[in-house]
Amino acid sequence: MAAGPLDGVRVLDIATMLGIGHATSLLADFGAEVIHVELPGRGDSLRQMGPFQDGQSLRWAVVGRGKRSITADLHTAAGQARVRELVRVSDVVVENYRPGTLARWGLDYAALREVNPAIVMLSLTGYGQTGPSSHKPGFGRVLEAVSGLMNSTGAADGPPLQIGVPLVDYIAGTTAAMAISMALYRREQDPDGAGQAIDLSLYETLVRMLDSLITRYDATGVAPQRQGNRYVNVAPSDVYATRDGRYLFHSSATQTVFERLARAIGRADMLEDERYSRNAARIERVDEVNDIVAAWFAQHDFADAVAIMEAADVPVGPVNTIAEVAADPHLRERDSLIRVEADGVGSVLMPGVIPKFSRTPGAVRHGGPALGRDDAELAR
Repeated sequence: MAAGPLDGVRVLDIATMLGIGHATSLLADFGAEVIHVELPGRGDSLRQMGPFQDGQSLRWAVVGRGKRSITADLHTAAGQARVRELVRVSDVVVENYRPGTLARWGLDYAALREVNPAIVMLSLTGYGQTGPSSHKPGFGRVLEAVSGLMNSTGAADGPPLQIGVPLVDYIAGTTAAMAISMALYRREQDPDGAGQAIDLSLYETLVRMLDSLITRYDATGVAPQRQGNRYVNVAPSDVYATRDGRYLFHSSATQTVFERLARAIGRADMLEDERYSRNAARIERVDEVNDIVAAWFAQHDFADAVAIMEAADVPVGPVNTIAEVAADPHLRERDSLIRVEADGVGSVLMPGVIPKFSRTPGAVRHGGPALGRDDAELAR
């Protein structure tokens, strides 16, 4: 296996479900030894989450990749003792229990740093460790709604829509992996080599992403409204239907892109018209501008539209199906889609390791392991 930048780092994962699961899969990709502690007989809740093949979770096959699985019941003294023993020889602990739960078990940060002062401990919860909402249960889809993200998705005259994938958990998991890496770096720089606790909430992770929307509301008093596929800050920007019934997305995110687009669709006159020449003017008439571009796409078949846009160096993207993404030769050539053996399901296609490191690229060791596969090897 190719070396990863986290080779030699041991992570003790006592969490369940997707947010932390994604975080530790990223750490495992880049060389960390991730020991996932699961409830005997049942395992991580992801093992019961579809899609399934031959009764085995394909989601677990991906999220559990590269990890070792041991079993321990943290409700019991024996299970708690096993965790403390592993903390002695670990660098990182990750958990996602409600605030106060681990303290009752003697496994909170205050207790674990007595066992290992160098330990880095990340806690992922719905609302954080403190504050008036900290006691509430929090799942990604719930926080998608609470954060305002869901209210920004959907047509102006329709209901709010949830995103088609559990994006909240993936964003929080990626943030967790970044935070852990930063804490490990800080530990290496400090003379005393002390670890620290990291308090990460799903809610605040999303609010951080909505920064400009919140700032705009504070400055103007106007709350953004749902606009479907159109974007209030850029015009044109939309999903456009072609004559043969396919869809392309384009956004003139910079002035030079708009200038190339205007010439490509035969509307160079817009560049001299003060109503359209600058983005600040175009967003004042966003529907009008998008309709002009939509009319052009509607007069061209998909292949012709793509050819014209690419010849003019105008960025467009086909609205692909998952089947089309899975067959993309670009992803295959870059090993961004790979086949991996997973316990119980055999060889499965899954995303590769990203980003690409030149010297320590990391690797996917294996797919999600069978429950307790490493119990014997890691037994006391």
